[in-house]
Amino acid sequence: MFVDKPEDVLQKLAGPQSIVICQEEVTSEELNVDKAVSKGLHKVDSKLVKVWGPTLYHPDDLPFSMDNLPEPFTVMRNTLEKRAKVEVRELLPDPKLPAANQADGSLKDVPSLEALGFSKEEISEMQTQDEDKRGVMKFTGGETKAMERVAHFTKTALKTYKKTRNGLIGESYSSKYSPWLACGCLSPRMIYWKTREYENAHGGQTVDTYWLIFELMWRDFFRFYCVKHGDSVFHLSGPKNTRRAWSRDSKLINAWKKGQTGIPWVDANMRELLQTGFMSNRGRQNVASYLVHDLGVDWRYGADHFESLLLDHDVCSNYGNWVAAAGLTGGRINRFNMSKQANDYDKDGRYVKMWCPELKELPSKCVHSPWDLSSSEQSRFGVLIGSDYPAPIRAPKRGYTGGGGGGKDNRPRRNGGGRYKKTKNFRGKGRVHRGRTQDFYTS
Repeated sequence: MFVDKPEDVLQKLAGPQSIVICQEEVTSEELNVDKAVSKGLHKVDSKLVKVWGPTLYHPDDLPFSMDNLPEPFTVMRNTLEKRAKVEVRELLPDPKLPAANQADGSLKDVPSLEALGFSKEEISEMQTQDEDKRGVMKFTGGETKAMERVAHFTKTALKTYKKTRNGLIGESYSSKYSPWLACGCLSPRMIYWKTREYENAHGGQTVDTYWLIFELMWRDFFRFYCVKHGDSVFHLSGPKNTRRAWSRDSKLINAWKKGQTGIPWVDANMRELLQTGFMSNRGRQNVASYLVHDLGVDWRYGADHFESLLLDHDVCSNYGNWVAAAGLTGGRINRFNMSKQANDYDKDGRYVKMWCPELKELPSKCVHSPWDLSSSEQSRFGVLIGSDYPAPIRAPKRGYTGGGGGGKDNRPRRNGGGRYKKTKNFRGKGRVHRGRTQDFYTS
């Protein structure tokens, strides 16, 4: 086991005239690594071969180039499904690999956590930390576990996917394929053909099987979108160069990250992410909307936080969704009403009470708006707002129309009702501060 930059490690491992095969990437940081690896291999008379694999549809089969991707998503989908009727390629046969030479035992050597760069304090914390039983399921890496998940979900829950996909609790409400897709343990085409097998055995396509493939098409769209728009996807003003005044108030950002905003629906989702590395699709849309539209915070802090914690982080899907949530792609702006969304998808408050145990004694009708409780009610239910559970960091919005899709009021929120606060440069753990910058206003 070697721990170093891939361009350094692979150059040492490759013998003369070796071929190193990897999946083709589309975003600049990954492409820069590819260039460095290729340059290093060339020095030892070897080469890097990149193979396309992350999408349902192969770029060579598209009726348009990725640089000319039709937008928005619905136009692309109609082009592929109705106009061009593009087919998904068949799966390749499993490769027959030669037996690995383990004579020197090198493949059996597992490096210590210290060798991987973890401090003694971090190791101690990891070893004493129990798995959070509230998580949707245990994710174990590798193709074997990925295929077990596909078989299990297809057999037990695919038949109700369209109805349950906006769920919040448990392993069956959605496929949960995304961590294995993100790590390359599972391909979109494998999911497609396994779903087709199910359809053939159960009387054909259903709304549930179609909707699963529909979600895979969204992944394709964001990957092609990143090819078309390049680094502008990571810039503050987005692909359409839309200028807005953004807040970078650290108190707002940290409260959001820690699930301490005082909005139970937001806090529950953020705490699940923090503790488990996973969050439902419904939750992701809502916490993004809350950060950028209710708090008016620079959307890149949200994308950066997701990149740092998500088990299923995918560069294109994550940043594509965030820049769209911020209203910077020219498409419809989904500004969600937190109260309505909470009552639509967690009516009995079970999810909120699971992740915000401070509120577990509240009646279901009160759990999503505890700030409305009188002092005597707070005492009776054992939760003092502002003490046991935080008061809202921003007064909850009243009088939204509808459920959050297509809201037209996209004005940034002000800090404390006054002038927009001048901010310091962005700093984060994810890719925004690692070279995709012009400056931290236009980048």
